[in-house]
Amino acid sequence: MAGTDQRGHSIGEIAGGLANDVQDLVRGELALARAELDTKLHGVIIAAVSIVGGALVAFAGLVVMLEGGAAVLAFWLPAWASLLIVGVAIVAIGGFITRVGLAKLSLKAVTPERSIASVQKDANMIKEHT
Repeated sequence: MAGTDQRGHSIGEIAGGLANDVQDLVRGELALARAELDTKLHGVIIAAVSIVGGALVAFAGLVVMLEGGAAVLAFWLPAWASLLIVGVAIVAIGGFITRVGLAKLSLKAVTPERSIASVQKDANMIKEHT
């Protein structure tokens, strides 16, 4: 028979089965990409909270620096030097916290690398079998 394979399946059935398999593959890859992006988005949100938290700590540090720390150092140093020393230390701590948060916000952190690799693997497998 011209339109069947050895097991009696028609070309239409084979093509339909192939179409369904490709559709299932695409759905699976999309589900994987979505799950991976959800995980990456969670990391971005945590990084944003770190940035805001670091900025708030730096601001609070500025206030505290102008109060207590400078007052204590003013016993041994001039008031301006006391304010400067405490201010630099607290701003450095807040800047460090903010920098850590910014480092977590790179585009690489939100790239769905596993999904991309899986799609490339599937594409290569399809190329090899066609």
